[in-house]
Formats: sequence, C-alpha cells, structure tokens
Amino acid sequence: MLLYLSAVAQNTDTLKISLQQAQALALKNRFDIHANQYDIDIANNNIVKTRNEWLPDLSAGGTIRYNTQLQATLIPTGFSGSSQPQLLALGSKNTTIFDIELDQPIFKPNLTTDIKIARNDLATQEERNRAYEIEIKTQVNYSYLNVQLKALQLKIMIDNQNRYQDYYTVATATFKAGALLENDLLKAKLDYQNAQTESEKERQQYELSLKKLSYQLNISNSLNLVLTDTIIADKQILMEAAGPSRTEIRLLQLQQEDIKLQKQKIRQSNLPVISLFANYSQQFLNDNFNYSTTKMWSPFSYLGLKLNVPISLIFKNKANLKEFTLKDKQTALLLKQKNADINYEIQNATTTLSNAAKNMQTAKSNYDLSRLIYNTQKQQYKFGALLYRHLLDTEKSLSTAEQNYVKTVYDYLLAKTDYLRANGSL
Repeated sequence: MLLYLSAVAQNTDTLKISLQQAQALALKNRFDIHANQYDIDIANNNIVKTRNEWLPDLSAGGTIRYNTQLQATLIPTGFSGSSQPQLLALGSKNTTIFDIELDQPIFKPNLTTDIKIARNDLATQEERNRAYEIEIKTQVNYSYLNVQLKALQLKIMIDNQNRYQDYYTVATATFKAGALLENDLLKAKLDYQNAQTESEKERQQYELSLKKLSYQLNISNSLNLVLTDTIIADKQILMEAAGPSRTEIRLLQLQQEDIKLQKQKIRQSNLPVISLFANYSQQFLNDNFNYSTTKMWSPFSYLGLKLNVPISLIFKNKANLKEFTLKDKQTALLLKQKNADINYEIQNATTTLSNAAKNMQTAKSNYDLSRLIYNTQKQQYKFGALLYRHLLDTEKSLSTAEQNYVKTVYDYLLAKTDYLRANGSL
C-alpha cells in the first residue's frame, strides 16, 4: 500500500497526519483515483486518433481474376475490312493486378474542428476528475473531522467517568465514617459503573471512526493513526480568497465550448471536400499463370483530384444546427442559474461558519463555567456541606453544557468543510 512518506511518524506502526496530508494520501492511495487517470489517457489518445485523420490513406492490394469465358465485343461492319458485324472475344484468361493506392485529404475543414473537439473533451474529462477528487477530499474531510469529534466526545465521557469515580470514592469514605446511608453509596456506585459503560461506548465509536478514516485513505487498519490538527475556531478562514473556479461552472463552460465547436463542424460539413488520389499498378495478362514471363507484365498509373460536394447533407444539417443552437441557449441559462446558486451557497456557508464559530466559543465558555461551579460544589460535597443529590443537579448542568459544546463543535466542523467546498478551496 502506498504511503505519504512525509506524514509517517518515527515508527512504522504510527502515522501522524494532518488534514491536508490525509487528503493528499487519499488521492495517492485510492484505486478509483488511479482508474480515473485512464480516462485522461483515453482522451489524449482520441486527440492523436483525430490528428491521424490528416494522414494519407495508403494501401496495397492485389487481385487475381481468371475468366472462364471471355466477354465478346461487337465488331461493326467495315472495321478492318469486315463485310458484316461480328462478335469477337478479346482479352486474356488470367488478369492479375498488384497496386498501391494513395488518398490524401487536401481540404476538409471539419478535421481541424474535430481536433479542437477532442481537446475540449480532454479538458472536460480533467475537470470531471477534479470534481471527483474534490468529492474524495470532502469525504476525507468529514471522516477526519469525525475522528476529532469522537475524540472530544470520548474525552468528555472519560471526564464524566472520573467525576463519578470521585463521587464514589468520597461516598465510600463518608459511608465508612457513618455519615452516609448505604443506599446513597450504592447509588454512587451505580452512577460510576454507568459512566464506565458510556465511556466504553464512546471508545468503540472513536475506534470505528478511525477505521472509516483508514478506509478513506486506503491504508491498513493496523496503523495507529494520530491526528495532528486540533479543533479550533479559526476566524482567519473567513477572510480567505476564493479558490479555483467551481467544477460545476467549469463543466458548463466546457459544454458551451463543445456546442460552439459542434455548430462550427456542422457548418463546415456543408463545404466541399477535396482530396488527392493516386495509383500505381503492375498488371499481368495471359492465358496461364506463368508469372515468370516478364514480357506479359505491364505497369500503369494515374493521379487526380476528387471533389465531393454534399447536397442532401446541407438540408439535413439545418435541423442539426437548430438542435445545438437550442442547447446553447439552454446551457447559457443553466450557467446563469448555477452562478446564482453558488453565490448564495458561498454567502450562506460564510454566514453559517461565522455563526458556528461564535456558538462554539460561547458553548466553550459555558462549559468552562459549569466546570468551575462543579469543582466548587465537589469540594463542598467532600466536606459534607452538600448532599449527593444536590451535586447530581450540578452534574446534570455540567453534562448539558458538555453536550452543547460537543454539538457546537460538530456544527462548526461541518460548517468549515461546507465553506471550503463552496469557496472552491478544497
């Protein structure tokens, strides 16, 4: 399996990787990306095939014909002193011809247009591949960010587990001192065990997210993936300039170019085609097959110009030209609509990302405040100044703040990816 060497950590079992490196690794490793490259090779080959249409059509051939019965020719009265018309069989039993023929187009304007069409097809295929690569990078983005999200959820669950462990430890000491009912001790123990179960569930989800990312990168699950990017609300991203033109726009523009070339080809097909043709032959005429008789061989040759004027095609092309004219108008409208859609998408993604970053920062502040309150009340609980059920009320508030924080982080990660995609920066 291919590996992005610059992303590999010090040992071969661990792969430290950033989001950008993960995208590059996926594009290098995935089989479908390599398979799509053959479409580019095919399109390049089609250009070569079209250019070859300018090459002369050179062929060599031969025919051997044996006349079992010679065709009679009419000899009119008076020819060579004949007193009456008569039939006379002329020719030879064996007619053998070996020839070389040449046909070279001189004026065929649609061949030049065919080359331009083939080049436009190549550009279209390249753009389709770029669109597919963007889709792969987007999926890698989602998978990478999902691992970050699951890691954060796991951390929060471990924190919960540690808190309930502290509760249970304090409850045990208080129970031994005779200041706590056994039922409250059992309740603290059950809460701690439930927290352990939830932490294990989150650990399993985290491991599944790693496996999915490994699948997206097309690497072995045995590698220990270590994500080097951190989850932060980067305001600077909102000021980034737009990336390359969106593939949807570029594909419609290439479609317009194809329609233009097709219309040009139709008009050119109404023009006459001029070509040069030539032939050189060696002919053998005899009643037998004794080809060693050199005096029976005779050469002949000819050359000329051929003019082919399409007549009925001119009338047929009117409908073809109208069809592409209508497609041209249709594509122009689709392009305008797509530009409007993308402009709205960019504006919406920018606003959503800005709001998501603010919401995440607010949720983080609330989360920090709830932890501060929790730590204060935990100390009160240790000193017996706060009942366990009252501490659980604070725990619920802390859990709500944690979940809100996780939700806002998730929303921010999705908004960030959507913004990059809408802006053409992926």
